[in-house]
This record gives sequence, C-alpha cells and structure tokens, in this order.
Amino acid sequence: MRTILHKNDNAEVLLTTVANGYDIEKAKEELGGCLVDINNVRHDYISAYSIKNNQAIIDLEKARELKVEIIRKSRDEKFIDFDKRYNIALKDEVDMDILKQERQKLKDAPQNAEVYLDSCISLQEIDALSLAAIL
Repeated sequence: MRTILHKNDNAEVLLTTVANGYDIEKAKEELGGCLVDINNVRHDYISAYSIKNNQAIIDLEKARELKVEIIRKSRDEKFIDFDKRYNIALKDEVDMDILKQERQKLKDAPQNAEVYLDSCISLQEIDALSLAAIL
C-alpha cells in the first residue's frame, strides 16, 4: 500500500494512504513525510514515530510511555470486574485479604510496568508486556 508517515499542523503523527494514479513523491514532499510499509508500522505506537533521514524511526522512550498507558487502560477495565467481586465479597462478609492483595497488584501495575519497560531495548520487548504478565 502506498502510505506516507507525516505530522499534521498539530504535530500529531499520521498515516496517509495515497491512491494509485497520484504522484506519491509529490504528496510525500508536500506532507513532509516518508514512505512506509503499512504492515511494518505499529498503530498502537503511532505517536512514537518520527522521521529522520527520510525514514520512520520509533522513539523507544515514547513507546514505553504509550505502553504504560495501554497497561493502565487494561488495568482500569479489569478494576470494573474486580470492584463487582469486591462488593459482593464485602456484602457476604468474606475474608478480604486475598482480594486486598489482588487490588494492590492492580493498583501497582502501571508502576511495575515502568520498571520492567526501563530495561527494554526494542519495540518487540515493549509490546510483549501485558497486564497479565505483570499481575
């Protein structure tokens, strides 16, 4: 696919597909971007890309930050189910120790992700981390 990675006027990174029949080199020049293979661009990390020497380069620090946000979002979704179970256990007067430990693990997940991600040296390593792996 004929795709250009570039930044818009708000400095957001975008992918623009150019239809066949249009001069892609001219479009690339006008957008100030570079040609990319859409299959090699990780959409979850699109804002971590920049253009250097007419190539798409990923900023691993930004990718780490984005991954922490992904972990945080997953954690927040998991909290919805957890809160339901917690409230039922509270009403049933069940021993809450295990649930309190689980809650603390969920609460600490983004910080634990940051610690792990500091040692990652590739996008593949960053992307491999999941909430389940942290918990």
